[in-house]
Amino acid sequence: MDVQAHGLFIGGRTVPSASGSMTEILDPATNHALAQVAAGTKDDVNAAVEAARNAFDSPEWRDLDPSKRGRLLWLLGQQVRDHFEELSRLEATNVGKPLREAKGDLAYVYKLFEYYAGLADKIQGDTIPVPGARLDYTLREPLGVTAHIAPWNYPLLLASRGIAPALSAGNTVVLKPATLTPLTALKLGELATAAGFPAGVLNVVTGPGRDVGNALAHHPNVDSVTFTGSTETGKQLLKTVADRVVPTTLELGGKNPQVILSDAKMDRAVKGALWGAFQNAGQMCWAGSKLLVHESIAAAFLGKLKEQTEKLRLGPPLKDDVQMGPLVSRDHAATVVKARRSSVPSSRRGTSPTWTTRSATRTTRRTVSRQASGPKMSRRRTRSRAA
Repeated sequence: MDVQAHGLFIGGRTVPSASGSMTEILDPATNHALAQVAAGTKDDVNAAVEAARNAFDSPEWRDLDPSKRGRLLWLLGQQVRDHFEELSRLEATNVGKPLREAKGDLAYVYKLFEYYAGLADKIQGDTIPVPGARLDYTLREPLGVTAHIAPWNYPLLLASRGIAPALSAGNTVVLKPATLTPLTALKLGELATAAGFPAGVLNVVTGPGRDVGNALAHHPNVDSVTFTGSTETGKQLLKTVADRVVPTTLELGGKNPQVILSDAKMDRAVKGALWGAFQNAGQMCWAGSKLLVHESIAAAFLGKLKEQTEKLRLGPPLKDDVQMGPLVSRDHAATVVKARRSSVPSSRRGTSPTWTTRSATRTTRRTVSRQASGPKMSRRRTRSRAA
C-alpha cells in the first residue's frame, strides 16, 4: 500500500514543516505505516498563529456579515456530508475504532457545523437600564486567535466541538490534532477552503505536544485555548496560560460509575453496562468503567455481563461484523495492560486486546479512581442502606 505524505495546513494551503521532518502514522490494527505527516515545530506554530491573526484582522473575515459567516459553517458541514464515507473510513483506520462507530462520530461532526451555523447571526448583547442620562450596553465580540488541542480517541468530533462555535463567533483557529490521529484534521482544513473560508481562518499544525502544543500555550498572540486530554497535561497547561490570563476550556480525565439497582431490567442493564464501558474499546473519559451492582442481583448480572463480554467480536476496524477494534497504539495497549496488573498475551502485529474476566473481590483505590482509557471495568457489590 502506498503511504501518503501530508504537510501542515497553514494559510489556506498545504506546506512542509520548517524542519522538513516527518512522522510515521501507524495503522493500529497492523502496526504498518498508514501515512506520514509533517512534524511541526515552534516556527510552524508561529507561522500558523500569524496566518490566523492576519485572517482575523482582515476585512474579508472580520467584517463579514454574520449570516454569511453562518453560511460558511453550513457549507463546511455539507463538505463533511459529501466526504462522509472517506472521512469515516479514515477515522476508523487511524484510530482503530469500528467503522460503524466512526460513522456515528462523523454524523455528529457535520451536525455541529450545521448547528453553530445558525448561531452566527444571533450573538448579541444587552441594553441595561441605568439612572440618569447614560447609556449602558454590552457587546459580544470574538476573542481573536483560538488554539485547539484535540485528543486521539474522537479526533475530529472533539476538535469540531470547539472549532465550530469559535468560527461561528468570528474567531480564527489553529488546530493541533493528536500526534497519533491527525489525518481527519488535515482533511478538515482542506474542506474549509473548499467551503469558501478565507485563507488563514482554519489552520492545522501536526506534531508532538511538547513542541506544537507547548508553543501554542505559550504564544502571546493566542487569545484562547481549548484542550481535551489527560488531567496531568491539563494542569500543566493551566499553569502555562495563567500568567497571561488566557480564557481556557479544559475537558480532562474521568472515572464514571454505572449503578445497577436491585430492580433493574437485567438484559437492558447488561447491554448498557457493556457498551457504557467498552464502546471505542473503552478509550473514553466518559466510559462507565466503575460498576456498582446491588448484591441481590450481582451474581446473575455479572454472569450475564461476562457472557456478553466474551462474545464481543474483535478485529480490524473496517471489517463489517467487528464490534471492537484495536487500541490506538502499542504503547497505549502496554499502558492499559500494565494498569490491569495482569499479563495479557501480545502479538507483534496489531494492538487488539485479549479478554480476561476476573472475580477478584478486592478493588484498589487506583482502580476505582483512575481513568482506564481501555477495555477495563472494576466492579463492586453494594447493599441497600436501612431506612
